Amino acid sequence: MKVQLPIVVKNEIISKKHVFETEERDFDVDMSLACQMRWETKFPELAKTETVVDYGQRTAKMSSTNAAVILSKLKFLYCLFDTEMSFIQFVKMFDFTSEDYVKGLIARIEEIFQLVLDSSSEKN
Repeated sequence: MKVQLPIVVKNEIISKKHVFETEERDFDVDMSLACQMRWETKFPELAKTETVVDYGQRTAKMSSTNAAVILSKLKFLYCLFDTEMSFIQFVKMFDFTSEDYVKGLIARIEEIFQLVLDSSSEKN
């Protein structure tokens, strides 16, 4: 399954103007046991106390728009996505300087969470 997230491709000041450009990027969602393995490898301290699905369900309930909550949700998505990039590279694709962008990003994250977590609960 593929999902799209808005990523930042340009964020700079040019001639005293803020130039902010985004584009949609496709990500492959992998809900196999490989996502749990990525979780355990990339976030071993968190994995000691909960599975990636448990973490996703817990963070899905958080409705705050602060950076810490969004970062937590990005950890879950990162483990779902079949990607070779590091977590830092993944996080650098997103930006918090544009309020409209952040609102759109949060809405898209919530859509993906609902899609994925509803699918995983149907399996149980």
